[in-house]
Amino acid sequence: MTGLSLWHSRVLARRAPVAVLAGWPKDMTDEAVAVLRGAGARAETRQEPEPGASAALSP
Repeated sequence: MTGLSLWHSRVLARRAPVAVLAGWPKDMTDEAVAVLRGAGARAETRQEPEPGASAALSP
């Protein structure tokens, strides 16, 4: 699904939770999440913050 080698896939699995498909179009990530969930994995899509956007909470 990701095109990663077995070695890279194992590294990601050991570091879970990780962002696997960052930068992919939303329709492709939604499809990937459905496939992963169908295989029994816990997966979700998340909105990436805009570049330069502050994540700080207002007081």
